[in-house]
Amino acid sequence: MILTGIAAGVLLLFLLKVFVLEPWVKDKIHTAMNKSNDAYLVKIKNVHISVFRSAVELKNISLQSRPEQTAEPGITGEIESLTLKRINLIKALFKKGIEIGEVTFLNSYISGKISFPGDSGPTGVFPVNIRVDNLIFDQIDVDIASDSTAQSFALTEGVLKIYGLKVEKLDSLSPAIIGSLEFAAGEFVTVSPDSMYTISATDINYSATSSILAAGIFSVLPNYTDYEFTARHQFETDRIEALFSRVSVHGFSVVNYVISHDLISSFIEIGEMDVNVFRDKRKEFRHLNKPSLQELIYDYPGNIHIDSIAVLGGGITYREHAPEANDYGMISFNNFNALIHTISNDTIYKTKEAFMEIKAKALLMDTARITLLFKGRIFDSQSTYSLQGSLSGMEVSALKPILENNAFVFVESGKIDEMNFSLTANNTKSTGSMNLLYHDLKIKVINRQTDETTGLKEQLVSVIANMMVIDENPKPGKEVREGIIDFERDKEKFIFNYWVQSLLTGVKSSLLI
Repeated sequence: MILTGIAAGVLLLFLLKVFVLEPWVKDKIHTAMNKSNDAYLVKIKNVHISVFRSAVELKNISLQSRPEQTAEPGITGEIESLTLKRINLIKALFKKGIEIGEVTFLNSYISGKISFPGDSGPTGVFPVNIRVDNLIFDQIDVDIASDSTAQSFALTEGVLKIYGLKVEKLDSLSPAIIGSLEFAAGEFVTVSPDSMYTISATDINYSATSSILAAGIFSVLPNYTDYEFTARHQFETDRIEALFSRVSVHGFSVVNYVISHDLISSFIEIGEMDVNVFRDKRKEFRHLNKPSLQELIYDYPGNIHIDSIAVLGGGITYREHAPEANDYGMISFNNFNALIHTISNDTIYKTKEAFMEIKAKALLMDTARITLLFKGRIFDSQSTYSLQGSLSGMEVSALKPILENNAFVFVESGKIDEMNFSLTANNTKSTGSMNLLYHDLKIKVINRQTDETTGLKEQLVSVIANMMVIDENPKPGKEVREGIIDFERDKEKFIFNYWVQSLLTGVKSSLLI
């Protein structure tokens, strides 16, 4: 009889839970979610309650924009299950706050179009104290787009784990409520609001324990071809195509970056970097002053301190369509590798002497080994730095892609035996010296309209040019002529143009009578 009574009691409790409590809780949750939200309609298929484990599971949740709130289909979402474990029922019943051990969203998918808000800061105010020890989004797929611009976001196979989520009463919704987090994703893709670029990353992983952010591939790809891209801009604009593989950022806090935009890292490694830049200089030039490299770092809105960056391999290609040219010119740096030390805007370096250094090596036009060493003091009022470099032997004809379409010069013969240079530059001027050793240099001038060198005018100019250009350095029995680097900075151009124009003064003074 006793066992029968216990069994009957258990059965009664089970029936009350299944047919009374769970439907009642489902109705309460359903009503609360839809009453507090005018924009979206939430539906829950089933609710399961475990009294002994203080757990609630919501199964097959759907989310949809209310038809009366939007003329077009807005957001739709599906969640296979939402589980809340270790709920503190006493605090919840007496309105002392909400404490939950673990919240898990399983197999979530969100798609549609929404209005992306601007960066308006923290929003929303919480009416009670909330603490969630572990908040887990397991397998998230997102595909949302802006209803007014080309901006969009897509995420596949996402996993997000937030630890120590804590909100005090009347706190605003902001990243500061997060203790720490970890995440992973198969792929993340976003399109810029102006539709110009698609930015993507694959095999993403971040661990708060190791403080390492890693990605298999990170890419910035234009959505238009060279001239389609530049045609969409009124002024000269660089079209940048960049691909980075095997990227890892060590000693990095995602939470600090989200809260304060801090870029703090002990070491960044890039397995391979390939960058392709195109500029159409036939477009109108926009007259705006460009900051120096140090000024860019100083002006960053958060803290920067990156101990070192290593680029293990890759290449850089720059293509430029010069005014009056029929096609673009091109220069490339292959087998590129670089090591960068101490990128920082820490104000301690206003009094403590420290230097940023860049060491880089590459093959110029896949032919000649070129090395560069940049060294500049952090927090120098004049952004002073030194630049040293060398170039091994190469045939001058290897520079044909850049000389013919940008300098309108055809090289008949000539070989660079060696080049070494050293310069010091600041915000206004660069000075230095260059030793350019070469021999058997002969050139012809190209007609800018026909790309021919056989016209009478071109032949005459070519003769004059070869009379002005010294065909070798050093001359037999003579000392090496030293080229003089002397260039006033064009503040409307960025640092790479400054370097090129400075070096050209050394080349010209080495070649010309």
